[in-house]
Amino acid sequence: MRRKFGALSVGVLAVALVASGCSETTNSNTGGGDQQNRVQTGTIATDPAESQGPAKAVEGATKGGTVKLLHEAEFAHLDPQKIYVSDALSIATQFARTLTGYKEDGKGNLKLVGDLATNAGEDVNGDCKTWKYTLKDGLKFEDGTPITAKDVEYGISRSFDPDWGDGPLYLQQWLADKVEYNTDYKGPFKSAGAPVPGVKVEGNTITFTFAKPRCETPYAVAMPTSSPVPAAKDTKADYDKKPVSSGPYMIKEHAYDQFIDFVRNPNWDANTDPIRNAYPDGIRVEFGITAETGANRIVANDAADQTAFIWANVPAAVLPKTRAPEFAQQVKAGPSQYVEYTYINTERVKDINVRKALNLAMDRDSIIKLRGGVDQLGATLMSPTITGYQNYNAYDGGPTGNAEEAKKLLGGKTVELTYAFPNSPVRQQLAAKAKEFYAKAGINLVLTPLDPATYYETVGTRGHSYDLVRGGWGADWPSASTVFPALFDGRNIREKGNNNLSYINEPEINAELDRIGALKVDEAAPEWAKLDKMIMEKYAPVVPWYYIGNYEVHGSKIGGTYLSDSYGHMTLNSMFVKP
Repeated sequence: MRRKFGALSVGVLAVALVASGCSETTNSNTGGGDQQNRVQTGTIATDPAESQGPAKAVEGATKGGTVKLLHEAEFAHLDPQKIYVSDALSIATQFARTLTGYKEDGKGNLKLVGDLATNAGEDVNGDCKTWKYTLKDGLKFEDGTPITAKDVEYGISRSFDPDWGDGPLYLQQWLADKVEYNTDYKGPFKSAGAPVPGVKVEGNTITFTFAKPRCETPYAVAMPTSSPVPAAKDTKADYDKKPVSSGPYMIKEHAYDQFIDFVRNPNWDANTDPIRNAYPDGIRVEFGITAETGANRIVANDAADQTAFIWANVPAAVLPKTRAPEFAQQVKAGPSQYVEYTYINTERVKDINVRKALNLAMDRDSIIKLRGGVDQLGATLMSPTITGYQNYNAYDGGPTGNAEEAKKLLGGKTVELTYAFPNSPVRQQLAAKAKEFYAKAGINLVLTPLDPATYYETVGTRGHSYDLVRGGWGADWPSASTVFPALFDGRNIREKGNNNLSYINEPEINAELDRIGALKVDEAAPEWAKLDKMIMEKYAPVVPWYYIGNYEVHGSKIGGTYLSDSYGHMTLNSMFVKP
């Protein structure tokens, strides 16, 4: 999944996740220190009782009040089938339920359970090729109409539309059994009346049939791809503004790029929901507030911001204010599954020596210090939280980069490259620092700030005019199968909605993706690590900057929250307002 600005062993219905979280890059305690070096562990629930509601009560929690997210830019999407950015994924947990979902405890323990479904999935034949999900009784949309398996099927069908490729592609590609998943079936608008490949609905049961074993299906249907959409209420492009809720909150008012007010969904039944407590009466999102402004407001502790929080790392300028002992309980810090990159547009930057020089001259130390020291040095494509991870640096210029060696690769010539990034104060500072250290190697960056609200739409459109693109990616679950195909399979490249922001399409990489993808998960783990190294050494399509650490803060009257291991932000599932 995209970032907003570990041993994995799969069995039939028992998947163990063990992912060693990476340490922060400072020896000082940044708050929330219990999350440093922690190990994420989890399972897929096998007891249907674990998929029943209500969610476990949070000690000391009370109902009432409104929590307030202070956010820099409008969400890229709210339409469930288009969502694939961490902040939108986090807010969607409150209005877009999915077939499965994660129970978390804030200590690194995750359990995948049935959300809309009665369990985490039935592997019908024991070969991972046929998965069956039966919906719970009593599920309703915000208008009181029942949520049915047909609504889930319709939601999934929308994800096949060629114009709607912004969301995850797992289900579509697995069901169609090909990377180019929508060459035949193109969704309910362009293939009206045609069946969704591999999907069968009988009563309130939906069954997926795959040509190949897909043992990670329970994880794939935890993504918003499987969120139900009532066909009669589908407003197509306008659905992004006000999707119909299947969760505990629904949109009352949405003033684009200004605010969103969520209120309780009167037709949500807590007894069907094992994940969400829904303690607040409302959730307000206010846009146009930088991370620095938001963090300063929370630190100031004015009454209006005591129930506020941010889904962004506290900027370095504000960090000292948050490290006072009395503020420690308001800090949620720890590792994440995300890696920060500069994607190199290989359709524009064809010279491999230029791409290698960009890696060799990378000054990670200055960037991490500029961000306040909450991240970890790293030069691999996948995060240390993923099973099979092996540390290496294909172009080791040291922590501060090696400008002289980079110059040699360039043959002494000066190279000019456009660098696109979201237009925010923090990103402007990071881009300016990159321009500074790359200039020492003879690389002139032409800085091109873009609107954060439409950033991924812009850089995900093929044929844009940017040589370098800022981005971050995190595994959708602790498996490299959710990293490499999304970012480096050239057969996924289309006119818009691309995740492969390097636009690399190499037969050798594509073939390896197919080979490794057919292996058992335990066998695949070391092969992903080999592919990581091969991609960087032979093609250098990205510059890994660092392994992203999280450092978020909330107001003094917020309780019950912690960093979610599924999406990397403070969770709303258990958040409450203190009296």
